[in-house]
Amino acid sequence: MEIFMRNIPIKFHNEYDLKVTLAKHLHGSNFPNIKANFHLDLFPPENGKRWCLGAFTLADLHVAERFLEIYGGPRPRHIIDIGGYRIFFEPSRHLPHPEVLELLSRSRWVDPADELEQLKRYEKLSSTPLPIKIVQFGWICRDRVFSIEGEERNRLCNLTFAPERHEVHITFPRASIQTNTHVIAIRHSSISSVSAHTSAGQATVCFQLVIPPLLLRRKFDKMPFYRMSGLPFQSLNPRATSFISLAIRIVFVRNDLPKFFDLARTAGLLQIQSYQIATERRKLFAGSQLDRVDCEVRALEWGVAFQLEALLRNLDLDATELLGILPRVKSLLEEHGNSYVANLLKTFAGQVRNLSCNKKNTVEAVSACLDECHHELMKQASLGSPPVEEILYQSFHVTLTPTTMFLAGPFLEKSNRVIRRYQKAHQESFLRVDFREEDGLQYRDDRDVNRRAFIRNRLEPILKDRLVVAGREFEFLAYSQSALREHSVWFCRPFTDNEIGEMNAAKIIQSLGTFDGLAYDPELMHCPARYAARLSQAFTATETATVKVDNKDIKRINDIQVVTRRKVKYLFTDGSGNISEDLAREIWSVIRPKGGYLSAEDFPRAYQIRFGGSKGMVSVDYKLNGSKAIAIRPSMVKFDVPETDDRTTQIEIARAILGPTPYHLNRPLITILEGLGVRVEEFEHLQAQAVIETRKATNSLHDAAALLDAHGLGTSFRLAAVLRNLEKLGVQTLQGDLFYDQLLRVSVYHILRDLKNNARIPIPNAWTLVGVADTHGFLQEKEIFACIKQSDGEVIYLEGQVLVSRSPCIHPGDVQVAIAIGRPPEDSPFAKEPLPNTVVFSIKGKRPLPSCLGGGDLDGDVYNLLPLALHKHLTPLRYFEPADYAAAERKKLNRPSTMKDVADFIMEYIVSDVIGIIATSWLVIADQSQFGIQDRACLRLARLHSDAVDYPKTGNAVNIGDLPRLKFPKPDWNAPETVEQDPVNYYQSQSAIGKLYRAIDLNQHDPSLATNPLDDTPLPLPSNDTEFLEVVRRRVSQFIPLDDIPANGLIERYFSWFSDELLHIASECSLSHRHSKPLHEAELIIGTITQKTSQPRMRKNNMSKLRELTESLVRRIRWALEGDESKSTQDYLRDSWLAWNLSFGDCERKKFGARAWGWIALGGVLDAIQTLEEDRND
Repeated sequence: MEIFMRNIPIKFHNEYDLKVTLAKHLHGSNFPNIKANFHLDLFPPENGKRWCLGAFTLADLHVAERFLEIYGGPRPRHIIDIGGYRIFFEPSRHLPHPEVLELLSRSRWVDPADELEQLKRYEKLSSTPLPIKIVQFGWICRDRVFSIEGEERNRLCNLTFAPERHEVHITFPRASIQTNTHVIAIRHSSISSVSAHTSAGQATVCFQLVIPPLLLRRKFDKMPFYRMSGLPFQSLNPRATSFISLAIRIVFVRNDLPKFFDLARTAGLLQIQSYQIATERRKLFAGSQLDRVDCEVRALEWGVAFQLEALLRNLDLDATELLGILPRVKSLLEEHGNSYVANLLKTFAGQVRNLSCNKKNTVEAVSACLDECHHELMKQASLGSPPVEEILYQSFHVTLTPTTMFLAGPFLEKSNRVIRRYQKAHQESFLRVDFREEDGLQYRDDRDVNRRAFIRNRLEPILKDRLVVAGREFEFLAYSQSALREHSVWFCRPFTDNEIGEMNAAKIIQSLGTFDGLAYDPELMHCPARYAARLSQAFTATETATVKVDNKDIKRINDIQVVTRRKVKYLFTDGSGNISEDLAREIWSVIRPKGGYLSAEDFPRAYQIRFGGSKGMVSVDYKLNGSKAIAIRPSMVKFDVPETDDRTTQIEIARAILGPTPYHLNRPLITILEGLGVRVEEFEHLQAQAVIETRKATNSLHDAAALLDAHGLGTSFRLAAVLRNLEKLGVQTLQGDLFYDQLLRVSVYHILRDLKNNARIPIPNAWTLVGVADTHGFLQEKEIFACIKQSDGEVIYLEGQVLVSRSPCIHPGDVQVAIAIGRPPEDSPFAKEPLPNTVVFSIKGKRPLPSCLGGGDLDGDVYNLLPLALHKHLTPLRYFEPADYAAAERKKLNRPSTMKDVADFIMEYIVSDVIGIIATSWLVIADQSQFGIQDRACLRLARLHSDAVDYPKTGNAVNIGDLPRLKFPKPDWNAPETVEQDPVNYYQSQSAIGKLYRAIDLNQHDPSLATNPLDDTPLPLPSNDTEFLEVVRRRVSQFIPLDDIPANGLIERYFSWFSDELLHIASECSLSHRHSKPLHEAELIIGTITQKTSQPRMRKNNMSKLRELTESLVRRIRWALEGDESKSTQDYLRDSWLAWNLSFGDCERKKFGARAWGWIALGGVLDAIQTLEEDRND
């Protein structure tokens, strides 16, 4: 409702005074517990009049009527005055503007005093330029001298603060209409330190940065900036940009240091020092030096060249230092060979990174560091490194940023079909390339910068031509679907395979199969995104089960489908096939991890596979004829592979369905359930219980193991299993082990952070299972069958009403009810084969249930199952029809696609993937709107989200302009975790997820890890006579003598190798720029990252990478300790015991990885004991 105002004195004709006055009454005692937001309009005063008119709008009609009842009309009950002048109020003759009402309905009240304070601050910062005489770019040497490597002087420029962008700007105004304005934009968050001081009588400020500044240019002030990859000044060597952008020194025209200090404090830059920084011109990155580096590196073998290039690119050495150690590197190559030197340089990088030196010539100190690493490595070199499983390979990584590239690896990773096809020697011809911002995060949208133009300018020459790394030329190859979401692709360089011949990117793509002229997808090649999606199947990380499947055992069976009245075709078996029981058992015998902790007999009954040109889920069909039979449906076939190709009989396993996944709520699902009538208090109770269970984990090993399992923590190190095995020995707790306490603190912090930031609330007696089709047609419409087989052997059959959903949820109809049939009848197919830990969907009815759940299918999607009989309090009061969207159109060309077209799609995807923005916008609008999830904007976003999900396969991007504009302020749960409380931009949300968010204070659970784990003070070890150690020692002594066990140099070598590899992983997976702060050992063991970030998705990706890399590393060590079948269990126990004892000494010597090694070794000890006990009982 709009309320008209008159008699406003002209001298108070400003929004601030009037807004404060109105708010005082609207938020006063006459309106208890209400802080109504309103929109104010003041009309221009007429000439000569001392009064003016205005109006204000309230979205809440009841509040507006109550206001007029108290303050309106000629004789109101109460008077509002401003400066002693009474204001008159009456209903307006005009209807409120719809846009104003929409704004108010989605916005919360902001105190005008806060708004005014921010406005004054912004005006002060943006209107005070400080003239600059010289801008210098350089390198902070090991002796703390600033080496000036380039400068721009005698050109008009100034320093300003840009408060809205939280940046410091060094601006070079354009000299003429033909030239550009250039800006060096330094983000506040990128500043490591600032020193403002007087040097040689000149006012000087030196910025040391952790990430390079943004380099921007534009011709006219109102135009978006264009981002550059190099500094535009003729006096600077453009190739040096990536090395000299982290240290910037400016000299002011006059002594403006007092103004600078004042502005910096206003901007929030509080830690400004006044120490002197010496300067010299050492020419560390002169063009001639960089040319020499390129020439020398290009001449060396790839593994060594890669590590040398990494030392320079990762800023571990300057160019002069690198050239200085090359003679020593070459002599080591002659003595020890390429493999040894490459490994040495990889280890050396971690040691030299933080080396300090008080001499100008640092080459001597750097060379000494290299020799020290060599000396340590040589002690164990003759013993070799642990064996490598066939499914793993050494992966080289490159991260390309706007100004440079970083090199990492090689790391042990799971391979894929393409890499396995060629000889092992050619694995190093493949390169993983990530496209990232300077800080390692994904490219962010920036309204002031033309991001699309920059991405194309930066990436097009690389994707369409070549990427040069260490003198080698790599070509763009392809990507996997998960890698595309992370803006990661594959490159390769030409090589010659002894069996296949000469190969390059084009020949590899050609060899994958037939994509053109397919009867079932005739226009595939005309859609670059779809073509690339089909190629991506070959690049999915898989384990190959080299089981020979005869062509006669490959069955081609039809999909089960239904066609609606509207001619819409639904597939009940979309992506779901079958295999025989014998084939399922044989696959497991090939891929089952060594270690004995997974039974050979209790094999999975379902696998997610890649098979030739097909993909999807296969589950056991006990009726399938043939001992090694597989049944493939048309919906699984994506492209053709010739039957003569060996790959047509080779099954690749992307995932084996081993056990059930615990059920967790999340923000979108909670928002939908709240919109369906579930009370907020139910979620608050569940979260409170989760917090209690989390804190209880510190009480006993049993509780700790249960917590780790429930949240999937410590899986790489099998931490929960180790704790349970200790419990079997009678150990109840690990009192006195401070590192164990640290593991628990990190786990608790991870879980509580997930609860606070994602509302990831565990629900007991509910599960997340992979979906498969009821091949036998036993289930009726809307029926499901689910058999849960727990790790302890307990079997649970779901029965009755089950709430079924699938992530992501975004439409009110994405939650549906199905009927679980419970224990199967004796004569049913599920009594013969219950397909444990899958949810079996009916193939009957008008529409497949999975398609009703956010467009799900059966090619590997997982579904959330909540039995309502056990969770009546979560039963919705209402349900909605599922979304029914037409398939998104494909973006097609009028000719067959090429890989250059795929490259165009990648660049477009990087700038137009808005699926995360849509999901967040949906949550925010549902929170702000009185209509919640039924708001028209939310329903529109649900449709756009469906299109965005399909974008990687259709190539049709969602236009960001089609998204509803968000209103400000935003709900508090939407604030980045890196932002402190900000009442101006964020309001206290009263939705379920808002209340859940505020119920947890993470500051109370800070794990207090060392800033740099390499400088961490070692935690005291538990005493050798503690109950825990004594119990293990006594049990081990029952199987092997513990006196005079000879030392095993091989185990010591394995630990040395493990320590180096773990440190590389800790650096690579860290969120800190250029991996300068490795992760802590506790984070590596638990599988989490405690560091805050503005991009939680990036942390999630890094955590996934961390878990994958540590799993491969731990498997390799366990395999080395256990040995092959020729090694006795007693020897396995002896070596594990030696390894465990080795960890104590290395902990005392502060060796990185000693704690992690100890947990692996203890797991081996307990596994061997268990096996020996079982053998004794038999």
